[in-house]
Amino acid sequence: MSDRSTIFELKEKAKWSADPREKKAAIKELSTHGQAVIPQLEEILTITAYEEIRTECAEAIKAILANSKQGGKSGAISEVHPPATADTVKSQKRKGKGRKHGRSRAKAS
Repeated sequence: MSDRSTIFELKEKAKWSADPREKKAAIKELSTHGQAVIPQLEEILTITAYEEIRTECAEAIKAILANSKQGGKSGAISEVHPPATADTVKSQKRKGKGRKHGRSRAKAS
């Protein structure tokens, strides 16, 4: 299977699987493809109704971006940088660092 087909299948699984563990596994696998999959992760982030899946996507995006700033070649998730929350990614988007996707919600402490 080509890389493009693999990415598409993982994106669809992350969006539509009935099993949350399967969705998270697909997101994790997607994140190993580096910056090229950020649009797919953003799509999953905006389409899902589940906060834990949005958070998983936001963490993957944050890790990919942190790794790319660090000069990582693979774009895989870095263990050095802590993952972001969905609120952090939405905040970055409001500042013009990404596409805008709806309204953000404040996270209760």
